Amino acid sequence: MSEAALTEPVPAWNGPVPERAAWRALAVIMGATIMVALDTTIVNVALHQIGVDLGAGDGIEWVVTAYLLAACVAQPVTGWMSSRFGSRPVFLFALTVFTAASVACAISPSLPFLVGARVLQGLGGGALMPVGMAMVLDLFPKERHGRTVAIWGMATMVAPAVGPTVGGWLVTSVSWHWMFLINLPVGLLTLAAALRFLPTVGHRSRASLDTTGLLLGSGGLSIAILGLSQANSWGWASPATIGCIGLGLLALAAFVRHELSTPAPMIELRMFENRSFRTAMAVMLFLYIAQYGRLVYLPLQLEGLRGETALAVGLLFMPAGVCTAVAMSIGGRLVDARGPRLPVMVGCAVMFVSMTGFSLLTLTTPMLLIAVLMSIQGVGFGMVMAPAMVAGLSDLPPHLIGQGSAVRSLLGQCAGALSVAFLGAVVSGAAGGSPTVQQSQDAYNLAFTVATACIAVGFLLARRLPDHVERPDGELLAEAELLAVAE
Repeated sequence: MSEAALTEPVPAWNGPVPERAAWRALAVIMGATIMVALDTTIVNVALHQIGVDLGAGDGIEWVVTAYLLAACVAQPVTGWMSSRFGSRPVFLFALTVFTAASVACAISPSLPFLVGARVLQGLGGGALMPVGMAMVLDLFPKERHGRTVAIWGMATMVAPAVGPTVGGWLVTSVSWHWMFLINLPVGLLTLAAALRFLPTVGHRSRASLDTTGLLLGSGGLSIAILGLSQANSWGWASPATIGCIGLGLLALAAFVRHELSTPAPMIELRMFENRSFRTAMAVMLFLYIAQYGRLVYLPLQLEGLRGETALAVGLLFMPAGVCTAVAMSIGGRLVDARGPRLPVMVGCAVMFVSMTGFSLLTLTTPMLLIAVLMSIQGVGFGMVMAPAMVAGLSDLPPHLIGQGSAVRSLLGQCAGALSVAFLGAVVSGAAGGSPTVQQSQDAYNLAFTVATACIAVGFLLARRLPDHVERPDGELLAEAELLAVAE
């Protein structure tokens, strides 16, 4: 990658970036952040129509899984690329890849083509978020980090509220192709603004890339998820299914062993020796599995079985997104007053109630009641996030807090991919080959029952969280909390 080719002319200053220039750069980064964040939420409501148009059948979930797996690969590589080439060229390169891949998604003639384009889109989007986050911190002095990161985080908090609604409107009024094509003008404008206003910030180093860890981790996860998602088609006892899942698990075991022995690991796994961090990550893992399952399979259920429009389903997400944002603020304040354990347990209990409701849906359940259940789910999930992050990060040494936040982000992407594959296998396995509408409804209810069980496990694990935490580095921890919420 040639920096000169990507960065002419390069705004640069000797010393801190002037405030006006820093705010312009922040606006550019927020533009890219909003585009990527919207794209991660906008697709779910269109999956049914995409499947109908492309004749995808049960394989439509790969449109989501491919993106999440690619983002998992991109996130750990992005830090190394930024250290080696600089944050600015990596940002420009990732933005270019994401925009070009969006066009490829828009013109996709088949499901395999679309899945391949989504892999490229995930690589670009998965890199844009962490490099943009790092640039925000480099643009402003430390005493401004809390405010600027909060402003940047607002860009991603808007997405869950408006993304599905925008996606539903495009699918209903125009075509699902426009959900991706709309990224072209936005991406080109953002790229032009980035070339003009984005300064060179950060520091470079000759940091080594843990190639072995990257290949073992990403390869093992991808192969295991492939076997899991195809198990009903191939047969659970078939050599292909057993081989993929077994090989994936062996690769992941080798990944753990390698990361614990190499002097420069991709992920510092010894953080998991800390009980609070380990417990917090486990809680969030089970909640992410439940949350992603609901985000993907509820729209498929409502559109595929009940004939609801993508716009009607998208509108259901708007109040839920607002409730999540409000609950995040409440959860953060409760940490200071009561410690992390109580708000996490309350949030899990609220999520359990709403997911139980999803597991009992019928073909005639009023949409208003479904909207209420989604809003309740948003409240519970929002209450959990900041307190769980505080519980997990507060006991870590200051130099590991940044890595701990990165692990949480990576965990979310991996859990999402696992959730889509696992719950998809539950749905297709329970529905059978040629299900009736009622059999399909029962299959979705079973998947939501499994998601409810995951939340119950999260609740039980949350009892092991501390009821009081010390903050060894308040500023650094506050940044990590904001970044966790913003992602």
